Amino acid sequence: MRNDNPDRLKMNNRHRKTGEQPWGYAEGFIAAGGVAFAGLLLQIINRNIDPAAFAWPVNVILGIAFVAGIICAHIFGRNNRLIRWLSSVRASVPAIAVLLFVVIIMGLTPQFAGHVPEAHLPRNAVGLLGWYRMTTSWMFALVCLYLLFLLGLTMLRRTRSRASWRDIGFYLNHAGLFLALFGGMLEGGDMERLTMTVREGATEWRASDKAGNVRQLPLAIELDTFTIEEYPPKLVVIDNRTGKMLPEGRPDTYLFDGIGKTASLAGNTVEILEYLPDAAIVRDSSIVNVVPMKTEGAAVAIKVRVTNPSLPQPVEGWVSNGSYLFPYHVLYIDEATSVAMPMQEVKRYTSKVTVFTEKGHTKKAAIEVNKPLSVEDWMIYQYSYDEKMGKYSDTSVFELIRDPWLKVVYTGIFMLLAGALFLFFAAPKGDGGEILRDGGDRETERGRRQRDKETRRRRDKGTEGQGDRETGRPGDNGTSSDNAAGDKHSAR
Repeated sequence: MRNDNPDRLKMNNRHRKTGEQPWGYAEGFIAAGGVAFAGLLLQIINRNIDPAAFAWPVNVILGIAFVAGIICAHIFGRNNRLIRWLSSVRASVPAIAVLLFVVIIMGLTPQFAGHVPEAHLPRNAVGLLGWYRMTTSWMFALVCLYLLFLLGLTMLRRTRSRASWRDIGFYLNHAGLFLALFGGMLEGGDMERLTMTVREGATEWRASDKAGNVRQLPLAIELDTFTIEEYPPKLVVIDNRTGKMLPEGRPDTYLFDGIGKTASLAGNTVEILEYLPDAAIVRDSSIVNVVPMKTEGAAVAIKVRVTNPSLPQPVEGWVSNGSYLFPYHVLYIDEATSVAMPMQEVKRYTSKVTVFTEKGHTKKAAIEVNKPLSVEDWMIYQYSYDEKMGKYSDTSVFELIRDPWLKVVYTGIFMLLAGALFLFFAAPKGDGGEILRDGGDRETERGRRQRDKETRRRRDKGTEGQGDRETGRPGDNGTSSDNAAGDKHSAR
């Protein structure tokens, strides 16, 4: 007689050797780890995957073939032990754990963009394994494909069970994760990443890719104005020989806060005497003149007085970081050190643009870093500017990205969120709630308890019968002859 007691099954699994049926979590980690190891071997042999080789229509054909393979495995292998195990939690949980481990490695490893030449990547073991570009490595790709295969089998196996409205959360979570991963893998070859340089008052519709190839786009950008906002200037003390800020390791800096303020920099007391936000720096042999000049190309200048116990008298003079029109200027404290003004850090730069499309749409917007503009299928990001001109730059550089699979990825993410909310508000409660057995089969909590109770009753009955056969007694009290006599008496 078959024994379905869960405790007995757990005891049997506890003494089961790795590799013996039924397979469990240990085999799941072995399988997922084997897939990752195969990816490492392919990475060493073939280097990183070229996304351009899987652009449209190759990615669509391979995607259809992959989904068809999952369906065929479900239809023709539904009674196969391997397929049933692959569609169980004992295979999917280890696969998710291995994928999370790969993602952690990616988070701890510097990632380089695809346009960076291979020769510029660090040459070490990490580079050999392809982890500097994890998303195009063979290990990442194979682990994702393995998890997608398991998700597909799990969802298809669930369709064979009795349908219930509680299945909504299951399908939202599994299908959402499937779409997010599947769309992310298909988008690599079709993603377009271009850069466009536009000057103020000009309109541009041409952009270039990472290889320098120029393309005409179905949209044009007119740059109305470009402005840069900078942080206040800083003062530091530098080493005249090396140019490094002092003290080395943790240099002292002073952020300008007004005239008359004092600061301690590397053992020197620096007092602010004058401040010119727009100044011209004129040098005449050994004499430096700083005069106010409100015009394009003007530089920031600060007059300071430096005192130090080692100095015979205070040192006074102007300090400036210069501009594209005027050179920078430092104040020498002594032969070893000087007061300098580093280049001002950019706080924000904004491009006010007008975008025109081939469909006749016109859109005005202000584009900043982390505040892109969405126009039809394109995302327009603030990328850079003419750094040589600094705050006087009249040129803005935009990055334009087109990702036709982004909607698929977002759909999967929203399905995951919806599934999580569904499980939170509509999770099974009480004795009549539903639970999931391994492989996606459904049974009620009340039914499971009744089944376990019946299993225990049959087990106790079988144990009692076995004891009777061994002792020759049908019961616990009396001898067999007495019981037999009693039976005959009852019969009469």
